[in-house]
Amino acid sequence: MFDGVSQCLTTWATTQGAGAVVFAGDAPHDSTLAARLSLLGILPFPPPRTLTRAPLRFRLRYLVTCPSTTPEAQTLLGRLLVSALQEPELQVELGDIAPEWWSALGWPPQPAFWLLVPVSVPLAEPTAPLAREHVLSVQTSGRAWRRGTVTDARGQPVAGARVQLGGAPEPLYTDASGHFELAARPEDTLHVAAVVDGQVREVRVQPPGRDAGWPVQVPPPE
Repeated sequence: MFDGVSQCLTTWATTQGAGAVVFAGDAPHDSTLAARLSLLGILPFPPPRTLTRAPLRFRLRYLVTCPSTTPEAQTLLGRLLVSALQEPELQVELGDIAPEWWSALGWPPQPAFWLLVPVSVPLAEPTAPLAREHVLSVQTSGRAWRRGTVTDARGQPVAGARVQLGGAPEPLYTDASGHFELAARPEDTLHVAAVVDGQVREVRVQPPGRDAGWPVQVPPPE
């Protein structure tokens, strides 16, 4: 991976006029015009937002110098800088290099700039085994929305009657007009309890036809 980056940078620097590119060690001692790219840091680089698996990304931080103090070396450094500034994938950091860097490298202070090179490592998409057989099972509950009315023996609506389907966890209560709404199956049983003339009367009924209303009449007091 790093070798591939070094090859790309070598081609780039050579295109700008470098006769040699050094990544480690000292520059040539002859008159060869050299560019020195010292890898001195690995920085984070957020992955892109993508619907597929995001690649691994980071940036390599190189210190770019030309070891010679000749005018030709300064010209080469300028061409490298201008070229890097025009590359959309590269990032250049300008400013004074901290003295600690020169001390650690054992070099005298010299013109230089930081070059950040992005590196992207694609990851393979995970694959799931194909199903040998696709089975789709669709079951319907058979429930239909029902609207009903609870009345007494005289046909008057009963407000606040307790209405509950068999097996349902919570009951419903009729409104001021004795109406209720719920979803029921043809085999369900509706349990209705209402207070009529001060007595609690109960009745159990089953739903009528699918499109019919659901009238429920509670028996008169005994």
